[in-house]
Amino acid sequence: MAYQFYISKFLRWVISKSSLHGGYHITGPRHTIFEKYMWGTIIILAILYSLYLITLFWLRYLTNPTVISLDRNYHEWNTTFPSLTVCFHDRLNVTARDNVIRRVKPANPTKFEKFLNILAEIDITNIQQLKGYDEYSSLDINAILNEIVNYVDVPVVLSNDEETNMVRVITELGICYSFNSAINQYLSVNKDENYMARHLIEISIMERDTTASLNNLTSNGNIFYHGPFEVPTYLRQLIVPSSASTFLQMSFKPVIITADTTIENLYVQQRNCRYPHESNLKLFPKFYSYSLCLFECKLQQFLEKCGCVPFLYNLGVGIPVCRLKKLTCISDHLVKVQQSVSTCGCLKDCNLINFTLQSYLMIDWFNNPLIKWDMVTSKVRYSRRIIFDLADAMVSTGGIAALFFGASFVTVVEISFLIVRTTFSGLGLNQSTQWK
Repeated sequence: MAYQFYISKFLRWVISKSSLHGGYHITGPRHTIFEKYMWGTIIILAILYSLYLITLFWLRYLTNPTVISLDRNYHEWNTTFPSLTVCFHDRLNVTARDNVIRRVKPANPTKFEKFLNILAEIDITNIQQLKGYDEYSSLDINAILNEIVNYVDVPVVLSNDEETNMVRVITELGICYSFNSAINQYLSVNKDENYMARHLIEISIMERDTTASLNNLTSNGNIFYHGPFEVPTYLRQLIVPSSASTFLQMSFKPVIITADTTIENLYVQQRNCRYPHESNLKLFPKFYSYSLCLFECKLQQFLEKCGCVPFLYNLGVGIPVCRLKKLTCISDHLVKVQQSVSTCGCLKDCNLINFTLQSYLMIDWFNNPLIKWDMVTSKVRYSRRIIFDLADAMVSTGGIAALFFGASFVTVVEISFLIVRTTFSGLGLNQSTQWK
């Protein structure tokens, strides 16, 4: 028996046996050639356009299946209390400075004393002031900085009589003190402390009158307010004059975005956000936040441009730290680096909380400096939700296919079955007996 396999007749036979709409008009014996070509064209166009719509729908499902909606059920949620970082004005501990001078025994004590005075007040904006002191680069700059800056041992007192200590941190702001932050484990001066074990302070609608205060301070300090997963920056700060003792009272309002529990089942690229345990960061592999991602990007920019990072970034992960003469390079590229971090491709946090300063009162008074702050409880928050899931995508796909050419899941299985059966059973070997 001769081996004969005609593709056109084979396809017509498969279409005639399936439940595909319009197939009869192509394979029916009473239809003219014009009608067959016309219906063939209609079916092909319907299939192509339906595939186009199905592709658009699946692209949307794979890239953006979520929506941010309003949530007003404020009676059932708790809100994280505002995080605060305070950089005190009176930083230099003269006694500790003199002890460092006696221990180091520099060749020029006067110059070394001036170096220590500058070091105590340093931050990323004036770090170039240390470029003339490269002879001291061999010293442990971070350890000396930590030693000569005053320790502030004043607890944060909440209105419910709860007390908690602020964490001594080092950032591009210098050595400061941070409260209610989830990333203090990476910023703290004392790396051996287990800050992950500390829970964030949260309040409910029933505790909306909760306030926090720092009493009996020895000096004023600039205030940097931020969310619990954010690194303090100059973008959100309140400058407090250092000339007099000040009473400062602030009120913050939260901006909250939460994620529905079903969001976590999506791929990261679908929801366009990350949870803390989904870190893809090299320097912070155990914890992710949008702010830490920008922070890492900034470090990489400094490494590319200067080959090192400033000593103010106390990471302890083997990254080369700039010698003091290289700090000019850091200062020269600072603005460009800060502007370029917006292009780093960092994803937002799935659960996000920020704070805006609603009002503040700052007055000079006769007592020791005092900082007091509270939070205006929000009755509205935003929630990430899935607008359509995998089941919706499949149903829509079937609806589009049925609308344009009457196909269903059974149709696809039917055509596949006919093709497979014909191929493997030899029904296509003799067209004279099979496709008449």
